[in-house]
Amino acid sequence: MKHQVFPSYAALCRAVADEIAAVVRSRPNALVCLASGHSPLGVFACLIDDVRNGRLNLSHCEWVGLDEWMGMNGADPGSCRQMMDEFLFHPLGVSPAKIHFFDGRAAHPMGEVDRIAKRIAEAGGLDVMLVGIGTNGHIAMNEPGTPFSTHTHISALAAETIEVGQKYFQSPTPLEKGITLGLADFAESRLPILMANGPKKAAIIKRLLHEDQNEQLPASILHGLNHALLMTDQEASPN
Repeated sequence: MKHQVFPSYAALCRAVADEIAAVVRSRPNALVCLASGHSPLGVFACLIDDVRNGRLNLSHCEWVGLDEWMGMNGADPGSCRQMMDEFLFHPLGVSPAKIHFFDGRAAHPMGEVDRIAKRIAEAGGLDVMLVGIGTNGHIAMNEPGTPFSTHTHISALAAETIEVGQKYFQSPTPLEKGITLGLADFAESRLPILMANGPKKAAIIKRLLHEDQNEQLPASILHGLNHALLMTDQEASPN
């Protein structure tokens, strides 16, 4: 992996957006997977600004959702799809036909796993996959102990993830499982990017940089990925 450090969150987001834009310019019909959550919001804003000012065309891209809370979909405030709709898909005017997102309310969750896995396989893999990192080192909803070989699957959430996940909801919300792309999907994407910002992520980024690759630290899969980018702001970078 290549580690890049930026002086501010704004500079980090601009750089991440530029990496995504470069992929799309070389492959206009790219299959793109971007994380929901707070960390990538600045990236979304940069991409939207680029499109509105004519610097970037995303109209031919297709989009794959990274993960979703089980029992939720875009109709649920705080769901991953609701956040992506609000902060990216709707501002860009993306056609629903170009969005492949897990439905955590589906009667047959494994059907959702198979549906998303099939679309990725049909496209020959993801062109770019942007993820954040949890304070326990998880990527998407791949918790510590998840095998690096895992593709799309249903995950039991760690207690820490359940606790931190409450920030997306207006009131206490039961969370138990997630449906998510796997660590192998990240490794196999043409451009895997992990971004982290803020002082709360400094401790886990320090672990990532100093620990050997091991499945108890899911993000350590980056150590075996020469084509991966670790992009952090100064506050998330250990001293």
